[in-house]
Amino acid sequence: MQGWKRHHTIWLAMILGWISIYMIRMAPSSALASIKQEFNLSYAEAGLLVTAYFYTYLPAQFPSGWIGDKLGRRLVLSLSSMLWGILSIFTAFANNFHQLLVVRMTTGLVQGLYFGNDRPIVAAYTPKGSAGISQGISFIGIGLGTVLGIYLGGLITSLMGWRWTFVFFAIPSFIVSIMMFALLKDTPSNGNGGLNSFLELLKNRNFLLLCLAGIPCIYAFWVLATWAPTIFIEMGIGNVMISSLLASIIGIAAVPSLISMGYLSDALKRKGISRKLIVVLDIALMSVFLFLFGYALSTNSSLVSLIAFYTVISLLYWGFVAPLYALLQEMIPSRLHGTAFGLMNGIHFTGSLISPWLTGLLRDLTGNFVWSVYIPAVMLIFSSFAVALISPAFSFRERGSKALAHP
Repeated sequence: MQGWKRHHTIWLAMILGWISIYMIRMAPSSALASIKQEFNLSYAEAGLLVTAYFYTYLPAQFPSGWIGDKLGRRLVLSLSSMLWGILSIFTAFANNFHQLLVVRMTTGLVQGLYFGNDRPIVAAYTPKGSAGISQGISFIGIGLGTVLGIYLGGLITSLMGWRWTFVFFAIPSFIVSIMMFALLKDTPSNGNGGLNSFLELLKNRNFLLLCLAGIPCIYAFWVLATWAPTIFIEMGIGNVMISSLLASIIGIAAVPSLISMGYLSDALKRKGISRKLIVVLDIALMSVFLFLFGYALSTNSSLVSLIAFYTVISLLYWGFVAPLYALLQEMIPSRLHGTAFGLMNGIHFTGSLISPWLTGLLRDLTGNFVWSVYIPAVMLIFSSFAVALISPAFSFRERGSKALAHP
């Protein structure tokens, strides 16, 4: 057994950072019914409250890597984590819908600085040949944070009210801030991350295909991550705590799925099989099970079947993440990693700009969530096709990173 290495410490720090981010990001999902009732909101307005976060999170992605290059990634990560903790406390003191919108948008702006700086650090410290498992393990904080954000948030909301959820969820962010500053060391900047870097990436056909492929995936995730507690309540589970527990399956699934698929993609790559194969098949299967989930909703199927479909969808969602980001890490020169990770994640999250709001609007118009599930199911078909087009198109044999590194 190899023992604990420096890169394991880096992975752990990134895991804790993602846990903190997603606890605060997911907090409104479990509290949405209570917030909706307190402020007398429509489903569309409640969805807008979640969507507003992404109006600032998305644009912050684009300069995040450049800012990290200029100021140092350790400073950006430690300072931003402290700020989103403070903003979480501010959320608890919001007195009306508009104040909530402003605080959530500011939170999105600050948390948007994280991704473009944590991925380059992970990539820089990861041993060669372990890109898949490193992306998988370091991303499990997203799943754990989702579980805590939805389930623990539901528990606190049911016992103490939704405002206390944001107070308690601020605490880990301050701990993370101290750990980031104490444990991390800045990796050397490999490029200026300026306009030339953006232009170079935007001319890369394979990079653009990866970017387009992720938009439907993020759209689908935020349909379920935002509205699953409400869906389960409307299917007959009146208890917020139980509905939040069921909804948190999408976070629980992250741990086994990210690690196993990251490991599998590394193993297949060593055997000459491209990571593309896992991504294409995984997204295609997710589309199928979303259709089944929507059909189950339309026919008022048993709660057991709904939970089963939801569990499979959750596992499949996380299944493509590690191989996809490992693909990016290998196809893009390291000097562009900061800009590439931030830019791709920003483009992916355009899918979140309307997802929670449109889902709520469709619920207002149709009286159910059926079409809200069918729409991302259709979108994912195009996502799977886009990944298959990465050169060499429709080939799943590994030709080495150099074959992918050119537009």
